[in-house]
Amino acid sequence: MTAAAGLGYSLSGPSLPHSGTVPPAHSPSDPVEKREVLEPVPDGEVPQRIRMPSVGVDAPVQPVLLGPDQQLDVPESPAVVGWWSAGAAPGSRAGTVVLAGHVDTRSAGPGAFFEVADLNPGEIVEVISASRTTRYRVEALRSYPKDFLPMDVFERTGRPRLVLITCGGRFDDGIRQYEDNVVAYAVPA
Repeated sequence: MTAAAGLGYSLSGPSLPHSGTVPPAHSPSDPVEKREVLEPVPDGEVPQRIRMPSVGVDAPVQPVLLGPDQQLDVPESPAVVGWWSAGAAPGSRAGTVVLAGHVDTRSAGPGAFFEVADLNPGEIVEVISASRTTRYRVEALRSYPKDFLPMDVFERTGRPRLVLITCGGRFDDGIRQYEDNVVAYAVPA
């Protein structure tokens, strides 16, 4: 499962980050039978916007699922971010909230997640639903080759956290996609 989120505005995407410590979905001491279980998402908790004040992002969010190719079907518009609706909702006591967005497109230029690679540990990300604003603190940024995106970014149980996924690295014009995924990991603030 990979997250295809860039369509190639430029020949080289955002720099490939590697900073901070990735917060684990589970602690080795968490017994499997005692792990929190993902709860159904009430309508009022469905994310509607994401804000990243430090990089000037304020974008709408819409629910998405995996497509037939097992990739997240990110919204077509680069200005809109996709929330993996089979995962956790913002503010959930367990599981990973996954938001994925385009880094850019040839036709529209920079996307909502163009600046994700510029986030720094300690910066705040806000996810807004109809009933509340949930704040997260960035802990780490990583880049992974698309075929090696860690499966635990889609963890539905365990400690609450937020994962932002976009594209980065070199753009392969032959297959019309970036070679890497840029991932920002955050925990409740």
